[in-house]
Amino acid sequence: MLARLTPLAAAAVLLAGCAAPGLSSGPANLAPATFAQLPPANPGAATMTAAFVDSAQLQRVVDDVLANNRDLRGAAARLKQAEALADAAGARRLPSVGAGASASRQRAPNDLGQFNNFNSYGVNATASWEVDLWGRVSATAQAAGYDAESAALDRDAAQLSLAGTALNLQAQLIGLGHRLALAKETLVVQNQLLDLVKARVGAGRGTALDQARAEALVAQTSASVPALRNAACLVRLQLDVLRGQPPADCDKADSDPLPAMPEPKLISLGTLPDPAALLAQRPDVKAAAVRAQAAASRAHVAWAARWPTLGLTGQIGWSAGSTGNLFKSATQIHSIAAALNWQFLDFGARKAEETAARAGFDAAVAAAEQAQLTALQDAQGSLSTLRETELQATQQATAAEATTRARDLALKRYEAGVTDFYVLLSAEQDRLAAQDALIQVQTSRATALLAVHKAFAARLTASSKP
Repeated sequence: MLARLTPLAAAAVLLAGCAAPGLSSGPANLAPATFAQLPPANPGAATMTAAFVDSAQLQRVVDDVLANNRDLRGAAARLKQAEALADAAGARRLPSVGAGASASRQRAPNDLGQFNNFNSYGVNATASWEVDLWGRVSATAQAAGYDAESAALDRDAAQLSLAGTALNLQAQLIGLGHRLALAKETLVVQNQLLDLVKARVGAGRGTALDQARAEALVAQTSASVPALRNAACLVRLQLDVLRGQPPADCDKADSDPLPAMPEPKLISLGTLPDPAALLAQRPDVKAAAVRAQAAASRAHVAWAARWPTLGLTGQIGWSAGSTGNLFKSATQIHSIAAALNWQFLDFGARKAEETAARAGFDAAVAAAEQAQLTALQDAQGSLSTLRETELQATQQATAAEATTRARDLALKRYEAGVTDFYVLLSAEQDRLAAQDALIQVQTSRATALLAVHKAFAARLTASSKP
């Protein structure tokens, strides 16, 4: 029997001379030599403001998201599924062994034509193995392994993205809280101005126009409060969803004190990785590259499916008319066989499947290169945004301080009767606008720094450092 296997195996080896068609090259490295528009360095400045980052409030938000987010649970489940499929595909490269037992009773004629009852008992073990002539089985296992690896990277990318989004939303919520606090504090001051105007009008030293302007200013500031409350509510709802919680009551006050706004100081990011190193550490970029490897393996599987398969099977067992005679040498049966199968006429079906798999590889390569470009865009854009918001925050702090001084001077001059109320009104409006703009740019500065951390795949927790 072994001698008969040799011609079959030899024929298969001769067919193996057909080399698999080469695929196009994998994803190109699109990283430039350096990043442009780096933020101004200030080694003496803190790398991240303690008010926004080093707080138990933010740490709790990140921990809640990583522990309870439903998308992360789904990513973990998909990873577990991909790992199990990879184990199954790897196991198919090895022989499969099975065992069986049978018992039967039948009535049939003997050699003399007489009908009798016959018993039959048997036990057997079988083994089968596909000789991986063209690497189809190995390529299938490789593709499944790459799927598991990309699923793990997708989970890491999801963790990074969700942590960054949560911190970004929390920073926005803190900024909105300060804007709301500013509006309420300003209302106190503006109501005091209104009382002052009313007193002057009652004393005959003011006009009804001044009082109307003061009332309009109070009303305008009061109108901004509901809008800020609603904006904070919408952000809070997004955070609840990220943390895997039903939407909470937006009217409930935070139990934590409102963190202070960051000072407008220039931030030193330290030594940033070069673009090539950035691409090497971004999980989404690595996941896209691994998916291209999986597509290459599947293209090989589709190519190998066009060629013959060689399978080996073996069996050993015992068959007897009674259980007492089982396992005796006279009742032993065994066999070994090889089968070469080739569906060479399929009217181009497998060729079309190979073409589709090759196209899938090309698409995966394009997606991997697009992931690189997106990562580079994120990194460069976040650096540029941080650079500009650093400069903007410094200038806006100067403007806010100047408008506060101008309002104080206008108030003194108005109380002294040197100037009219319109000058004081304009100065107060300028002060409120400048202070509100400062809070917004400080919030943008914090979110820009968080975006840099996210773009460079830094560990985004409430105690992260560049």
